[in-house]
Amino acid sequence: MKLHVNRKQLDDALGVVAQAAASRSTLPILSHLYLEAQDDGLRLLGSDLEQWVECRIPAIVGETGATTVSAKLLSDLIGSLSTEEVNLETGERHQLILQAGDSRYQLVGLPADQYPPIPEVESNTQLVAPAQLFREMVDSVEFAVSREEVRLTLTGIRMEYDGANLRLVATDTHRLAIRDAQLGDGGEPASAIVPLKAIHLLQKLPTSDTFTMRLGTHRAAFLGENASVVTQLIEGQYPNYQRVIPQEYTRRWVLMVDEFRNALRRAYLIAKSNANKVYLRTEGEKLVITAQGDAGEAKEAVDLVREGDDLEIAFNAKYILDVLDVLESEGVAVELTEALRPAVFKPADRSDYLCVIMPMAL
Repeated sequence: MKLHVNRKQLDDALGVVAQAAASRSTLPILSHLYLEAQDDGLRLLGSDLEQWVECRIPAIVGETGATTVSAKLLSDLIGSLSTEEVNLETGERHQLILQAGDSRYQLVGLPADQYPPIPEVESNTQLVAPAQLFREMVDSVEFAVSREEVRLTLTGIRMEYDGANLRLVATDTHRLAIRDAQLGDGGEPASAIVPLKAIHLLQKLPTSDTFTMRLGTHRAAFLGENASVVTQLIEGQYPNYQRVIPQEYTRRWVLMVDEFRNALRRAYLIAKSNANKVYLRTEGEKLVITAQGDAGEAKEAVDLVREGDDLEIAFNAKYILDVLDVLESEGVAVELTEALRPAVFKPADRSDYLCVIMPMAL
């Protein structure tokens, strides 16, 4: 293997594939990256046997071939260099020789044929989505994924395809986020639970115009123009989330997102020492936000348009801020029934997104 490559492009690719490599493993090869010089460029692959990330970048290739090298070491080295170009070639015993300006390194490698190949994903469901739309969909639900592994099925994003529409769902039992998009014909209906690590890897992929998604039985593949992610799926029964979505409301508030978010963020500074609890109550055409904590008390008031009677209700401020930070709308609608019943937060002018948040005791 012998090639000449742009250092910045290599650094960007390493920033993605190195995230997939296993930091701790009984198999040393999994802490390495697979590098392959092909006729048309450099192929990089990282894996922990649950996720595989592949990137391809242009390179001037003098000799094809492959090796593996420590993911962390190579990433740190390339990231610290200041040259525009880097030369890579293999030496004896699978070594990778790196040259950049006056710098020269010989890095210990392992046999390339020991590296786990990226698996094929067989599926009758293949969707093509605008990459920007898919990223926005992921961003709008990712915050609600459970970080606790007590219920493994909640530690990923559920994807549902009905033959025309894609739905992403995430819940940690305290909140539930749902985002829908119409994609058109992509084959048979399918569903899958994609692990959070794979989601984070997807968010790091280089920008492309479209994503092709293949949802298989045990694995899913997400294919971009020059990068792809293949992941094992989380197996198990996802909870029936439909039953927790309120089907009616007796009160509805409409607020400007920026005004509500800014006021809530200030009150949150006080509420942090009190389980993030903030109180919301209506007074005429104002929503009053109050909080108490070790540092003192807070009171804010913002304009709203309302339907229904007055109500006081308490929420975890961070849960509301998470929604407001991803809402692609100038206004937010909050639909409520009673103080101890879940509330629905959604864009005031769209029906493709909602987040159900459980209130806190008053």
